[in-house]
Amino acid sequence: MKGISLMKRTSIGKRTSLMKRISIGKRTLLLLIAALVSVIGAQAQHSRHGSGESKDVTIIGEVIDPVCYLAHNAKGREHRQCAEQCVKQGISLAVLEEKTEKVYISLPVDHTNPNAKLKDFIAEKVKVTGRLYSKGGLTGIHVKTVERVP
Repeated sequence: MKGISLMKRTSIGKRTSLMKRISIGKRTLLLLIAALVSVIGAQAQHSRHGSGESKDVTIIGEVIDPVCYLAHNAKGREHRQCAEQCVKQGISLAVLEEKTEKVYISLPVDHTNPNAKLKDFIAEKVKVTGRLYSKGGLTGIHVKTVERVP
């Protein structure tokens, strides 16, 4: 009899129904879809950089070296040379907000040099605009623009 058989003999001589093979195929397909959804979700989370809260802001304050500021309250023009040396060592600069005295670490979410836009303004009063990120007690800013404030 010619036609489509719903049964197939396996190598060990047992019969396996076509329906059982389709069922296994569906399970595999569902697992692949679940894996794909997980990967897409992880990519979406990475694109947000696990940022927690974020918003666009403008901050007025002094560009500081946060390590020396935290360790021994160093800031201002008398600390400028030390801060420049810290930048050469790879320490990220920050902005000490004038009104609140909150420290905003420079966060280059585009994976560029965190000090590129701030290094020419060390120990100076500036107006910084950018995207604020806050998570786990840490607050940083992805700097978009910087300008001196008289």
